[in-house]
Amino acid sequence: MFLHRNDKPYDEAKTVYIKEDGKGFKVYRNGAYFKIKGATGREYLKDLAEIGGNTIRIYDFNNIESILNEAHQNNLAVIVDIPLSKYTDGDNFYSDEVQISRYRDTIKKLVNTYKHHPALLFWNLGNELDYPLVIRKNDFINTFNNFIEVIQTEDPNHPVGTSIIPSRTQTLSIHLHSPQLDFIGFNAFGNLNTVKPLIEKLDYITNVLPYYISEYANNGPWEEETTLWSVPIEQTSTKKAEQYMAYYKSSILKDSVSMGDLVFFWGQKQEHTHTWFSIFDDEGRKSQIFYNLKSMWGKQTDPNDWPPQIKYMLIDHQGARDTLVYQSQDVKTAQLIFDSEIDSTYQFKWEIYKEGWNYEPQKKEKRPDRILMSVLLQKENSITFCIPEKEGPYRLFGYAYDQKGNFATSNTPFYVLNK
Repeated sequence: MFLHRNDKPYDEAKTVYIKEDGKGFKVYRNGAYFKIKGATGREYLKDLAEIGGNTIRIYDFNNIESILNEAHQNNLAVIVDIPLSKYTDGDNFYSDEVQISRYRDTIKKLVNTYKHHPALLFWNLGNELDYPLVIRKNDFINTFNNFIEVIQTEDPNHPVGTSIIPSRTQTLSIHLHSPQLDFIGFNAFGNLNTVKPLIEKLDYITNVLPYYISEYANNGPWEEETTLWSVPIEQTSTKKAEQYMAYYKSSILKDSVSMGDLVFFWGQKQEHTHTWFSIFDDEGRKSQIFYNLKSMWGKQTDPNDWPPQIKYMLIDHQGARDTLVYQSQDVKTAQLIFDSEIDSTYQFKWEIYKEGWNYEPQKKEKRPDRILMSVLLQKENSITFCIPEKEGPYRLFGYAYDQKGNFATSNTPFYVLNK
């Protein structure tokens, strides 16, 4: 039995334990050093392993046995989230002893069922819970700490933590009120470079918990430039892949204290748009992010295998930042502009969706309605179409597919305002 600098014991006989060596926090799994390197999601596990990933984080325990088995077959470790209501959700979960007792039993059953599975790495109790900064522990903190105790009692062989945004107040409050956690995960996007300074400042006043990057990706919808009607402008899939690489080089590689990192999102996910964070599309095609990750994780990539490289989209020679306001039935021509000559084998697809104006970060959402396009002419990378009749915000999506199972995409928001 040994001690962390923060007086937390670690036992080298455990299946998974976290150790500080004076330079940073390190995970040991089955007696060997294990640097977390992977993604969040629940699909395409074989692809993740083949390009150098070693960990998948899943956000709930639906169909968990199948995922754990598939992960083990592909030599992937699994971080299992145990979902909790946010402190700010406004429900009465944390003051309802009946609900708390039921969920405590659910946690016990889950942990005891899967604690011996060879793919299990960590338990993650709650995601972005909006942990409050308070002087005295409240119902939320007491319940949260009780659940930590349950997991650590039932399964002392696997660390338990939680994941938050890089918030000074939340990070400080966790250290004050829930120091029995084994680690913290940080979900960081355009603010990824704030994690290391946050930990360094906290280290002046307390012994910091071990941490890792539990999500990182291109800038989120809440971080990008917006249109006049306050909807975010999305980068092309090609530009987003460049952001991944830039953030990896500027932050991930320079943080030797972190236990590792996970990219977001390994699969297809609706978050403001169905393309914003999706490394794969609905059909399992791969974006440029896939190939950049492969390179980042030490595997060679051949540019001849890469997807089409889109620079931007134009509608009548104007881009998303040009305040595109049209009248219904206007005839417009959109074009995808590429970095190089267009391959004759590329296939193109165009769609119009209503704008996801009801988007709220951290909330589950449905894909907005797709609008039937009135197409007048489609030729290679361009399309001539009629603007929808109904007033309101829309997005035009353009896709390019190659013959190798890849895709590239760009979209442009526009507004229909009739006289």
